[in-house]
Amino acid sequence: MPRKKKAANVAANTETVTETGATTAPSTAVAEPPAPDYAPREAPAWIDGPQFVADVPTDGPANPAAKNWGPPYKAIFTSTEKGFEMGENRRYKQRVFLFREKPAEDVIATLKENGFTYRPAEKAWTITANPDTRKLSEDLAGEFAGEKVGMSR
Repeated sequence: MPRKKKAANVAANTETVTETGATTAPSTAVAEPPAPDYAPREAPAWIDGPQFVADVPTDGPANPAAKNWGPPYKAIFTSTEKGFEMGENRRYKQRVFLFREKPAEDVIATLKENGFTYRPAEKAWTITANPDTRKLSEDLAGEFAGEKVGMSR
């Protein structure tokens, strides 16, 4: 239910007519908040990280208090001998296979039959990360590298 206006506010918002017949618009006085008697607090850089954001669009204002998180991609398995890398992109919650050169046809067929999708922009084979696909991608990485799967470290 709406509140009733106070009489002082109603009187202040009405137009007034002067002796010459001209009308004047209502004027409203706005009180400025008092200035704080203390300096604003800023968190030291060692708590929140550096005071900048790398992913802020250039046309908008920067958020100086945002945290500087680590990179979203993390390499998990790298085979320099075979020329591929398996990792996880935490931003998009995906497991990723990156190949230096185009993989062999049997590798491509294995990735396709296990549900991986090729992303031409990233030049990577990806699949949604969940417990099953994490285990699957680790097994495939071992298979592509020529290691025996199931051995303990």
